[in-house]
Amino acid sequence: MAKQAHQIFYDDQCPLCNAEINHYKKLTHIQAIDWVAISTSEDVIKQHGLTKEAVLKRIHAINNEGKVISGAAVFSLIWNSLKPYQFAGKLIEALHLIPVLDFFYKYFAEWRYKRNNAKCSTS
Repeated sequence: MAKQAHQIFYDDQCPLCNAEINHYKKLTHIQAIDWVAISTSEDVIKQHGLTKEAVLKRIHAINNEGKVISGAAVFSLIWNSLKPYQFAGKLIEALHLIPVLDFFYKYFAEWRYKRNNAKCSTS
């Protein structure tokens, strides 16, 4: 039986997010990823007990075991699923860097959300 795909929620209304996700989409995957555009997936978001505003403010994913994760842990999940980034994903896990990266990601995510708030449809 094939493993379920990771679901990665991304802000498809954000040019920065789109550029990054489009880059990832072009790469060879080790693990299947379902890229979920936030603007058209409010029902999927709600199924996991999340809100549209929460996933706009901070990257979220549902891993292939059905667990909700967010922040730097999502990037580790993505990188571990992509051949060119797998080494980086394994390295940050081995060095226990996810909490450190998450500390910095928190500030970046706040800045990105404020910057794009006019473009984000949170209603």
